[in-house]
Parts: sequence; structure tokens; C-alpha cells
Amino acid sequence: MPLPVLAMMLCTFCIGTAESVIAGILPDIASDVGVSLTAVGMLISVYAVAVVLLGPVVTAATARLRPRVLMPCMMGVFVLGNALAALAPDFGWLVVGRVVSALVHSTLIAAFVATARDMAPAGRRAAWGAKITLGIGLSSVAGVPAGTLIGNAFGWRATFWALAALSLAAGALLTRCAIPDPLPTVVATGALGDTAGVPGRARALPGPMLLVALVIVLGTGGVFALYTYASPYLTRSAGFGPQSVTVLLLLYGAGGILGNTAGGRAADRSPRAAVLVTLGTATASLLLLSLPVGGQGLVAGLFCLLGAAYFATIPALNTQIVTAAGTASPTMALTVNNSAFCVGIALGSWLGGLLLAHGHPLPSVATAGAALTTAALLLALVAGRRVRDTTGTPEPAPPKATSAT
Repeated sequence: MPLPVLAMMLCTFCIGTAESVIAGILPDIASDVGVSLTAVGMLISVYAVAVVLLGPVVTAATARLRPRVLMPCMMGVFVLGNALAALAPDFGWLVVGRVVSALVHSTLIAAFVATARDMAPAGRRAAWGAKITLGIGLSSVAGVPAGTLIGNAFGWRATFWALAALSLAAGALLTRCAIPDPLPTVVATGALGDTAGVPGRARALPGPMLLVALVIVLGTGGVFALYTYASPYLTRSAGFGPQSVTVLLLLYGAGGILGNTAGGRAADRSPRAAVLVTLGTATASLLLLSLPVGGQGLVAGLFCLLGAAYFATIPALNTQIVTAAGTASPTMALTVNNSAFCVGIALGSWLGGLLLAHGHPLPSVATAGAALTTAALLLALVAGRRVRDTTGTPEPAPPKATSAT
């Protein structure tokens, strides 16, 4: 793996860990800063809302910066956010620290994926983009559990200090890499309006791009309707012991790593087919998990398959949304893509909680999740056709240009 790609993947690992690690240290934070568990849980929601609302704004505002400048500077902001959280004297400052970290979340991941795709050999753009999003899968398998262990051993502030230190090291590694400038994009007047001279600052999003974003929201929401409540589902409905939950979550993450790699290769061959197959697999897994069939071995296998299917959709959807964006910058398209994933996570969590709050049995969250992924699958049929009709090809070939180093 080229050093710049490895450095960007490590940065993504830090970002993915920071996004979710709150769940593992939530009780310690609540006890130390003197607020309720519900209030601390809002830190996850605040982070997600900041990513969704501010991510495209930050991307547009920094569109003219070269990646070699943008990436280290934004990693510096991310380090600052984690340091503020570690030093927070009260809950308000902890919220500030989380928002500062969230400011650069979407822009960084989008810039990393776009840069990796530009660096890729011919026919490997999705696979190289998947190397970056692999960092998110690794954060689920290793980052969040490690952050939780550090918090339990040394206090929750130590978790944020560790994140700040690792992020600083990853950012320093970036500065030692030759980060290429983005490949030139075609600037034209079309569905996005006249964007000449203002890369990434679109006046309106094209219809195919919005369709792909909606597919992401529904597909992600379907998976997270179950995943958010995986612990009670596995213990109360599937009959696993509490000690087995961690193993099963690791199994889900391991499936995600395999799925992300396989999905990148499949997306390079046919993004549309990859999206349909992975969403279909996720739907089938959720439907089977909603039924009282088989034993614990089958449930464990389906849980792993669900993780693989979900992470396998990411490279294909990355490819589709960049293609659908047309004259918009790839970084802006991928920022919208990342925001759509965050909205989907919030949607799935809300829907699952709503069902359980109204007394529905735990398997109902899997049923609801299957309904959302089915809707995503049907919409993907339309979105893929619209993308193909708009561009004329599954994905335009990159321009034959040399990037400055």
C-alpha cells in the first residue's frame, strides 16, 4: 500500500474511532461531569448533526485549498477538538470539543477518498477508495474497543488524549507524503448551474446525485435499525450471553473489513450491480434475522454477512455519487455522500428506538430495517439508470493528466 494511502487510512481510522467511541465511555463521562446518561448520549447526536449540517459548508469553503495543505491543517483541527474534549471542565466544553472534531469529519474523509481514487491505477479507483474507508471498518473492530479499554483503565479523558496523540501522528505522517493535486474536472453549465472558477460550490445538486444520496440514507438506516440495538437483540432475542456480544460485534466488524475490500473490487467492474447485490444481501440478512429460524450459529453467520454487505456498499455508492455529481467536484460529492450515511445512521437509530418504545418485540427492528433496505434496493434500480443515462457510462474515465507532487 502506498505511504500516502496508508497515512490517509490511519487518519480515517482515527476519525471513525472518534465518532463512535463515546458509546463505550458514556457512563464514566456522565459520572464525572455530573449529567445524565441521556445527556451524554446526545454527544453522539450532536456530532452527527454537526457532520451533516456543517460538512458541505466546510468543504465548499476550503475547495480552493490544495490537498497537501488541506489535509494536515484539518487533521490539526481534529486534534484540537479531541484535546478540547480531554480538557473539558464541564459538559458544555465537551460539546464544543465534539463539534470542533465534527467540523472536519466529512471534508477529510471525502478528500482522502477522492485523492486515493485519483492516485489509483486504471480500473482500480473504487478499490483504492475502499482502502481509505477500510479505516472506518478497522475503527469498529479495533479503535472503539481499544478506546473503551483505555477509558476504563485510565479514565475517559485518557481516551480523548490517546485519540489526539494518534491523530497527531497520522497527520504528521501525511506531511511527509507526496500528496498529489486533484485531477482536473470538467467545468460546465448544467444541472449544477455555472460552476466555472468555483470548484465544489454548486448552486444545486443534480437529480441523480440526490437519488444516490437517498439510497445511502435508506440502506444505512435499514442496517442501523438493527445494529444500534444489537446488544439487546443478541442477548434477549437470540439468546447469547453478555460476554458473547463483544465477540459478535467484532465478527460484524471483521465481515465489514472483508466486505469493504470485496466491494471495492466489484465496484470497479460494475458499481450499479455491486449496489444491487450488496443491498439485496443486506435485505435478505435482515429478513432472516427477523424470523425465529435456525440456531445461534446461523444468527452469528448472518450478523457477519450483514456487516460484510453494509461495508461492501460503500465503495460502489462512492463511485455512483461521484459519477452522478457530473460537474461538481468529487470532494463535494463525497461530502454529501458522507452526510447521507450519517443521516441514515440517525434514521435507523430513531426508527428502532421508536418501535421498542411502543412495545414492539426486538426482532421488529430487523423487520423495519429490511423494509428500509428494500426501499433502498428499489430506488437503486432507478438511481443507477439515471446515473447511466446522465453520464452515458458507468463511470467516466479520469483525464490523462499528471498530478503535481
